[in-house]
Amino acid sequence: MLQTRWTDIHCHILPGVDDGSQDMEESITMAALAEKGGTARIVATFHAGVDLLDAQLYLPLIQRLNERLQEKGIDIMVLPGAEILAGFYPENLADFALNGSRYVLVEFPGSHLPKAATRMLRAYQDRGFHPIIAHPERNPTILRDPRLLFQMVEETGALVQITADSIAGTFGRDIASCARYLLKKGAVDIMASDAHDRDYRTPHLGAGLKAVTKIVGEKEALKLVSENPLAVINDKELER
Repeated sequence: MLQTRWTDIHCHILPGVDDGSQDMEESITMAALAEKGGTARIVATFHAGVDLLDAQLYLPLIQRLNERLQEKGIDIMVLPGAEILAGFYPENLADFALNGSRYVLVEFPGSHLPKAATRMLRAYQDRGFHPIIAHPERNPTILRDPRLLFQMVEETGALVQITADSIAGTFGRDIASCARYLLKKGAVDIMASDAHDRDYRTPHLGAGLKAVTKIVGEKEALKLVSENPLAVINDKELER
């Protein structure tokens, strides 16, 4: 597999912002790990939706991180974005989109899938945005009944992003099984790291890509980390 061509659209690499990287040193280490694993671009997706955070505040931090990576000779480009809690509809929603595109990464509560989930996704579409459902394989409601995800996707056309560590087994057998099932059903569009640190939840996509390749083959697996996420950050239409 060719290296340094992958795009990670979900990574908590910004230092000291949320429950991701704790400081600039850790962010640099995370970027180095990502580059070594084959990644070229990372969208810095902080959590948005609790305090109505201003995404513009993080642009100087992203610039500073990119400068430090250049100084260190780490060939990674960090791009702006956010992981939006479903139901978060700020007036400046465009500031929270992935790299200024019309794609927004939407996270449902970790405890359940709201009954209004489909309506929440449509609300983003009504404002001209394309929702991407973040790590549904880890949602307990979808774990019990993946058909709920299929129904949401069918009704809204939302895209689906799974986590590399899910398919690799880091989060346990049930979540890995659900991720494999979604892949076999053709319900997955993108794989990302959802990395939070340099030790446990790292930005290395390799193990996940290896597991995905065994299920759907190398060509289709590479689409999940290269062609499809690259289309997202370039604001291109993604053919399912």
